[in-house]
Amino acid sequence: MGEHEGFSVIAAFLHFAEFGAGWVMWLLLALGAVLIVLVVERGLLFASTYVDAPDIARDLARALQAGDLAAAQQRVARGRAMEERVLADALEVFGRGAFAVEQVVLGSTARERQRFDRFLSYFGTVGNNAPFVGLLGTVIGIIVAFKELGANPKGGLEVVGPGIAEALVATAVGLLVAIPSVVAFNVFKGMMRTRLGNTDFLARIVLAQLEHGAGEQR
Repeated sequence: MGEHEGFSVIAAFLHFAEFGAGWVMWLLLALGAVLIVLVVERGLLFASTYVDAPDIARDLARALQAGDLAAAQQRVARGRAMEERVLADALEVFGRGAFAVEQVVLGSTARERQRFDRFLSYFGTVGNNAPFVGLLGTVIGIIVAFKELGANPKGGLEVVGPGIAEALVATAVGLLVAIPSVVAFNVFKGMMRTRLGNTDFLARIVLAQLEHGAGEQR
């Protein structure tokens, strides 16, 4: 019974292998095409929302120390960057005290993180799994090549050589898709950490001014 089930599974996979490794190549090419589109989209987002955080910090500290809340709000109004949007939300509740500002910063940062983290899981998934998809195509190609050799045992290398060479291309394509995906994942994650760090230290400037003002009132 066990041998019959094992034989059935092997036979089914051999029939599946007869489809060849072509579909694997098309799958990898599709993953690569989507990768290119998403890299461009993420790159444009990060590039278009870059701000000079130290410059914002200087302007923000100057305005808040002078008690000019309107100027501070104007500095970050209608901004598209993570830092500007979080600060704009925080300054909206500036008059409610440090606790309200801190809670708004946490909520706004979580919202912005979702916006900038979008599609990064795709890069990580493709980077981790594309080599294995390519390896599957290689294995299928080798199986097909040896089946052809079994049907023509006197053929030798000229029978299996082209099939094996073609099968190895699948592994190469898998690596070509995976490597840029991993690079993109790491680059965008690094940019994300920078934006979060900028947002944190800018928010601390607002909180520090609130605490300083509260201390003066006491």
